[in-house]
Amino acid sequence: MQRHEDLVLFWIGTLSFISGYANVYGIILIGLTLTHFTGDISKAAIHMINHVPIDDQIIKIFLGLLLFLVGNIFSGAIIGERAFNIRKRYGLIFFGIGFAIFFSYIFFKDNNNFAYMLCLTTGIQNGLFMTYKGILIRTSHLTGSISDLGVYIGYKLRGIKVDNIKIFYYITTIIAFFCGGIVATYLYNIFQNDALILIPLLYFLIGASYFQLRRDFQDNK
Repeated sequence: MQRHEDLVLFWIGTLSFISGYANVYGIILIGLTLTHFTGDISKAAIHMINHVPIDDQIIKIFLGLLLFLVGNIFSGAIIGERAFNIRKRYGLIFFGIGFAIFFSYIFFKDNNNFAYMLCLTTGIQNGLFMTYKGILIRTSHLTGSISDLGVYIGYKLRGIKVDNIKIFYYITTIIAFFCGGIVATYLYNIFQNDALILIPLLYFLIGASYFQLRRDFQDNK
């Protein structure tokens, strides 16, 4: 059972790391935050008033938003409800994301617009949010995680009993996301666009770990 929980935590932490890593590349290559679009939509509103209504910046934001939305729609259609279920196709989805990014990197790495593929794949990942042990798992952005962490700390200060695993989970995702950004920036300064290859490799690792999780579950039935 402990091995099962360790794999799930590794899986969640690695997905958060990937999101932090990919988000830095979105900012560097096309000027978009790929894991959330709140700020980008606000920028679009400002841009439409202070500049011509439709220009390259507006098109960039709404193209990224559209691809992110398509990724979420794909996840909803494939996975269904949010409750975690070991029989779902998470492993295949992560392998598919990895291959999509890998081939985009191979064929379009000299064109920064290949970063739009990250909008789509991050949307797919974001659409996989689920509940596990009563925790709403978010691995692609931090606002909700920070809010939930603050609420649970507030509960503790009030004397309300809170499962410590919830606080540990949210701290892990925040740290992993931040570390992903640090590593992405460091590797980009050395390897430029070639550093993107780490993202599909990590997705392959996540997919493989999920299949290991399924095997452990079936062996223990």
